[in-house]
Amino acid sequence: MTDRREPASPDGSEPSRSDDLAVDFLECDKEPIHIPGCIQPHGYVFVFVERDLQIVSVSGNIEDLVGAQPDAVLGTSLASHLTDGSLERLTAALGRDDLAAANPIRIDLLTPAGKRPFNGLLHRHDSLTFLELEPRDDAYSSHDFFRSVRAAIHRLQTASDLLAACDIAAREIHRITGFDRVKVYRFSSDWSGQVIAEHRVDSIPSLLDFHFPSSDIPAQSRALYTLNTVRIIPDIGYRPSPLVPDRNPITGGPIDLSYCTLRSVSPTHVEYMVNMAVYGAMSISIVRDNRLWGMISCHNTLPRFVPFETRQACELIAQVLTWQISVLEEAEIVRHSVRVRALQNRLLHELNDEKGLHAGLSRVGEELLSLMNASGFALCGFDGVASFGRTPSQGQILALAKWLARKEPHGVFETDRLALHHEDAARYAEIASGVLAVPLGRASTTLMLWFRPEVAQTVTWGGDPHKPVRIGPRGKRLQTRASFDAWREEVRGRSLPWRHHEVAAAVEIRDLVVDVILGRAEQLESANRELSRINDELESFAYVAAHDLKEPLRHIEAFAGLLSDLLQPAVDDRLSTMVDGIEASSRRLRALINDLAEYSRVGRQGRPMQPVDMNEVLSEVLTDLKPMLQDTRAVVSSDDLPTLRCDSSQIRQLLQNLISNALKYRDISRIPELRINCAIEDSKPPDSGAIERRARISVSDNGIGFDEQHCEQVFEPFQRLHGPDQYEGTGIGLAICRKIVNRHGGEITATSQAGIGSVFAFSLPLRGIEGAGEES
Repeated sequence: MTDRREPASPDGSEPSRSDDLAVDFLECDKEPIHIPGCIQPHGYVFVFVERDLQIVSVSGNIEDLVGAQPDAVLGTSLASHLTDGSLERLTAALGRDDLAAANPIRIDLLTPAGKRPFNGLLHRHDSLTFLELEPRDDAYSSHDFFRSVRAAIHRLQTASDLLAACDIAAREIHRITGFDRVKVYRFSSDWSGQVIAEHRVDSIPSLLDFHFPSSDIPAQSRALYTLNTVRIIPDIGYRPSPLVPDRNPITGGPIDLSYCTLRSVSPTHVEYMVNMAVYGAMSISIVRDNRLWGMISCHNTLPRFVPFETRQACELIAQVLTWQISVLEEAEIVRHSVRVRALQNRLLHELNDEKGLHAGLSRVGEELLSLMNASGFALCGFDGVASFGRTPSQGQILALAKWLARKEPHGVFETDRLALHHEDAARYAEIASGVLAVPLGRASTTLMLWFRPEVAQTVTWGGDPHKPVRIGPRGKRLQTRASFDAWREEVRGRSLPWRHHEVAAAVEIRDLVVDVILGRAEQLESANRELSRINDELESFAYVAAHDLKEPLRHIEAFAGLLSDLLQPAVDDRLSTMVDGIEASSRRLRALINDLAEYSRVGRQGRPMQPVDMNEVLSEVLTDLKPMLQDTRAVVSSDDLPTLRCDSSQIRQLLQNLISNALKYRDISRIPELRINCAIEDSKPPDSGAIERRARISVSDNGIGFDEQHCEQVFEPFQRLHGPDQYEGTGIGLAICRKIVNRHGGEITATSQAGIGSVFAFSLPLRGIEGAGEES
């Protein structure tokens, strides 16, 4: 844990503490906030059995709406309280698997004073269906909403770093909702948090850069924020409306309100907000990989209700922020991965000479430290310690290695607070508060160690994080701290934390060093060249996934959802064009995803090589392409093809890609003619003095052809010689062909003349085929 040094009270005395009254914050974790038995009274709840719409529970304030006691409403059909149009809309929504996609539903409720309009929010949970009713504003403009959200998303996509993205999100939600203060709050690994972005009016104090302890948002609250990502409390001073009855007739227990927007909040949380002088609040969760990354918290000094449509806009902005965070972090990881590969190449070269492991590591010392953002490195083994940079003494390193051998005998160990685990490390905390230790093998005393120095800092907390929580005057209920004034402490004995991709890079470097030690340098050099090539493809893929894929995906999911949920049935031509564009983007994205999946599977999911009759493979391909061949009236002729030792599934895909490519790029002024030729020839592979027999199979066409200078470019991923509107395709098909041929130890080439046609040829070795050495 952090070494926290608490300052004295203003009068110089120690803060008063009472062990009798102090209550551990862990008590908060036991509060059953998902089953409070009541709701916030700005709305109404009907809980019913979906089969016959029979009402099994209602909120107590329903009497104010329908003029009847809750008991009189129980057991009746929900249909009897709705207009015919509302019942139709409700029934249609209940027919969908995803109820959330139907929200909000216009519900007109029958009351003694006539029908009253509401926004209806539906969800299913614990074998029951919930209909929540909130005030509805029919003057709300979906067109204005669409333009506002589109502008916010565009600004978010321009963010160059994490803090900029969070700042834009806070500013846009502040603009859309009108809350006095909107802050982005990020959780640390210990669930404490920090405000990293904020937009506010001058009348409310700033919380920017303030830290808050993990106890401010207990575990069960974080679990609910992960499940139900939007939380609204229009008026902190509300009087809860009870559920009548608070009993689930299916389970026999209390009714679980985890997914209810109107769910009443904990009295502890109410008191917490009042102590902050906040009387209206909303929060939107930032969830990454099913884990709560942070929150966007909105505060108002007066009660403030935010309608569902505006909350939905804020939720969409939070989702785009989540995607942008992922894109930025993935880009950083890709850049780090490129540096790791470069260091591996150099390290491999340095370790292959006769000067030994210590000397080789020392020659790349600066790169080793820079890559890991470390200040010192040590290799601790049977022959002593070799170190460079700022490190503890050799004796201290050896003592640390022995301690690690007892604590982590086989695995990687990393910490940013070494003295917390290893008391002796307190003596050199200034040099090595953080350590990353990677064993070279089963003998865990042979270690690679990276060190990080202490980063002394002053942390500003929103109130005293150590002040005990006491039992309040209203009985055994937790009472929160009353002050959120800035409270500062000095943090010592802690370094910058180690990031996941840095630990992964250290393990990769360890693996390379072990390979060199085991005498596999020659094989590793070949593998590393392949890794460098693959890394280029992976880098390209990562950026395509971050931009070319995620960009249309954001628009498709965001805009299609908004259009289907919010727009009126009658749309103008401009919006129809927009919908057509979304559908076209969807088709292109689906094709691109499919081709990327195929590209990534080559080599990872390949079948064992075995003898395959290529004539049978060609026959299957032509059968599959028969509709396309008939539509184009193509004429196909073929030589007799040999039997090859190969992966039949991948070779079939290779032929299918080449033939379908020839048909796609046909010259519409003439009937397509395709010729599949085969020749057996001698070849001398690179890095080998032996001559081997190969089968060269070519696919010739009389299509549109292309300029000869692009013969290599066409095999690169995402390379297109024509615009996407001229010819369908993703630019990956020929890259898949080359990857398949390379996996089989062959080569693929292309020759072409614009307006004349093209020839794509691949050659595969005849190794393992009986009679391969005979003349043909």
